[in-house]
Amino acid sequence: MATFIPAVRTNDREFNTVYIRISHNSKTDYIKTSMSIHKSGIRKGEIVDHSILANCYIKIKSYMQRLNDLNIETWTVKDIKQLLTADTSNISFSDFARKYIDKMHVAGRRKPANNYTTALNSLEKYHGRNIYFSDITSKELRKWIESLSGTKRAKNMYPNLIKKLFEEGCMEYNDYDRNIIRVSNQPFRPITIPDSDIPRKRATDAETIRKIFSVQPELHRETLARDVSLMVLYLMGINTIDLYKMEETAFLNGKLCYNRSKTEKKRKDRAYIEVFVNEPILPLFEKYAGERRLFNFSERYSDSDYFLTAVNKGLKSLCQKAGVQKITVYWLRHTWATIAQNKCGASTELVGFCLNHTSAHRITEGYIEKDFSPVDVLNQTVLDYIFGK
Repeated sequence: MATFIPAVRTNDREFNTVYIRISHNSKTDYIKTSMSIHKSGIRKGEIVDHSILANCYIKIKSYMQRLNDLNIETWTVKDIKQLLTADTSNISFSDFARKYIDKMHVAGRRKPANNYTTALNSLEKYHGRNIYFSDITSKELRKWIESLSGTKRAKNMYPNLIKKLFEEGCMEYNDYDRNIIRVSNQPFRPITIPDSDIPRKRATDAETIRKIFSVQPELHRETLARDVSLMVLYLMGINTIDLYKMEETAFLNGKLCYNRSKTEKKRKDRAYIEVFVNEPILPLFEKYAGERRLFNFSERYSDSDYFLTAVNKGLKSLCQKAGVQKITVYWLRHTWATIAQNKCGASTELVGFCLNHTSAHRITEGYIEKDFSPVDVLNQTVLDYIFGK
């Protein structure tokens, strides 16, 4: 067990700083106190001032209480000092959050990083200052969430993102194996985060799609938007990030065989799917052939978000020229699904399978080898409905 003794490190001055000397495993270190002692209270290098000693032993008692429940046998004396001197009320949540977000940017996760930044900015704007972990209390969280009540999605997304950052901070600063808890508050436990409002359906009809594709592109972005939108529809609402990241090896025997980026790391099957590539979009595979990946989108745009932005800007222009409601490329995924169920009679379960969503029968699916042929049949039916046989 560690031992603590009031001590001075010098005694040749009029007033000398008082320390608590720590001894553990044959090593020694010192904790500086705010007290100082007149040289008359020191004899032969030892403190004899009773008032100073009394205050020191109060501190020593608190140190012993903090160590009582810990197994410090293998600790170094510096470990003990770090624990006892850590200022648990002065850990910046804002600084930790920004470092965490910076790592996301470095990893190329720009979109989620931006969402985290927006949530953090909202919380900081509410507090009006740099936030410490100790500032985040249940009471303050309720007030902040209440201030978001007029939003459709932020009232759910922002608190969940801040909760994630808080939990990551606890993992960073707390050592649960050794019971070293620097962030002890758990403000989210009594908090109920409200649900997002049900979003407006982002789907259009086949007639609108035909009008958009009837427009002759004039600008480069319009051409890109038309081509990518055609690929998205023919590939069952594929996400643009998957087109951006698609490897050359994914195009095999007339099929596109890939793992959906959004859920690949969350699912045991790695969100794998196979889609037959229909004849009308094969020329686009040649037109946009890449040197390092299947398509050259990653060579033309620095990341998938910029690629998506370029496509959506071109699609907006096409919609204006077609005289139809503005849509984004993501609407095409919703449109494919809506037509598949409402116009082609497909079940919700089959539509979900085609969109590569998580199945409600995950355990059962673990026993069954997947057959993607129904996917191709339904896709052809949807395409026939939109573009005609």
